[in-house]
Amino acid sequence: MTVPRPIAWHVTRWCDDPYSQGAYSAMLPGGDVSLRRLLSTPIDNRLFLAGEAFNHDHCAMTHSAWDSGIRAADAVAGTRARRVIVIGAGFAGLSAARALQAQGLEVRVLEARNRIGGRVNSVALGDHTVDAGAAWLQHYALNPLARRAEQLGLERRPTDFSQPLAAAWDGPVPDINGAYERLKQAIDRHQPLAQGIDQYLATLNAPERRAARYAIDANLILEAGLPLDQLSTHTLDEEGVGHGDQFLPQGYRQLLEDAASGLNIHLNHPVQHVAWDEHGVWVDALNADACICTVPIPVLKHLHFTPGLPTAYREALAFFTMGRLEKVVLQFDQRWWPVSRDGYLRWYDRPANWGEWLDLTDAVGAPLIAGLIAGDAVDRHYRGKPDEQIALQACEKLAAWACAIKGNNDC
Repeated sequence: MTVPRPIAWHVTRWCDDPYSQGAYSAMLPGGDVSLRRLLSTPIDNRLFLAGEAFNHDHCAMTHSAWDSGIRAADAVAGTRARRVIVIGAGFAGLSAARALQAQGLEVRVLEARNRIGGRVNSVALGDHTVDAGAAWLQHYALNPLARRAEQLGLERRPTDFSQPLAAAWDGPVPDINGAYERLKQAIDRHQPLAQGIDQYLATLNAPERRAARYAIDANLILEAGLPLDQLSTHTLDEEGVGHGDQFLPQGYRQLLEDAASGLNIHLNHPVQHVAWDEHGVWVDALNADACICTVPIPVLKHLHFTPGLPTAYREALAFFTMGRLEKVVLQFDQRWWPVSRDGYLRWYDRPANWGEWLDLTDAVGAPLIAGLIAGDAVDRHYRGKPDEQIALQACEKLAAWACAIKGNNDC
């Protein structure tokens, strides 16, 4: 099969972005949800941490960040603070600032980038808008951003993650979700995750082991963004996709602009130093009564705090890092790949690569498709390569998937 060449593409570089250094938080071996709960508690009623990483109910999602910002704002409102500095204009920072401003507090938002949104970023690809970062409204029934999208009348499209149009390079696709559920039930959780999985795989026959490995690639590594030896066993219990998720064909930018409306936001303002005492907080040269810091985990670890973060917080932060996940969006003259009912595609390859795709064609009215790659596969496909080479290699994997779907051995 001759692989069609895209007419345009967008390749993300979240892992190289100094203000994110990855896609979303991930828990390292030894970590558990109690650490997220600890990190969300106020420090001296002056410093408050917020963001998807510090939401102990659910993490790694846009509404996780939004809810965390609201929680931090409620905590600030319980103090005597009247002037607040919010670091970061992602969804956590925007929700915190909106909540505080609605209660009459003076709020200033400092954002290092030249745009709002953090790891949410809607970009132009030709005449169309695509999300380079977060794309879905997850846990839709409980998602406050979904409620706002409904109020604004924004176009939304559902994605049924349980029914992908799937193919594997080496034969029929097994029951992936069933294999993953059996793994979660059978694994010895007293052991490190990688060791427990190795022992579990050793108990399976060849077909069962094949199904389990594909389930690990797609339902665990692609979701968490890290290899097994860097993941806490508790990652198995963290909520992921598949709860009525919907995406916004015109991009998350619509919700960002709505959330930022009327706020005092200062772009191109990276923060270096946060200090506090009984008199207030100083963020670099700016003074306030309290500070809500919403930067991602790696950025937080490199901020200078005076006094230093309490020992328990520093020890807790050591159990977190950022998952490695990237996206490529490809535009073609025409759609040449097989059509899925709701646009969700899965590709099971060894080693794992561009394993998840969302066909945007019907939603945006042009032949566009977005692919995701995670964990060690990011290094294999990204390191030292320009965007064009990455995009073309992703096209090759999409073509391999299409051939496997069609059962064409001559591709």
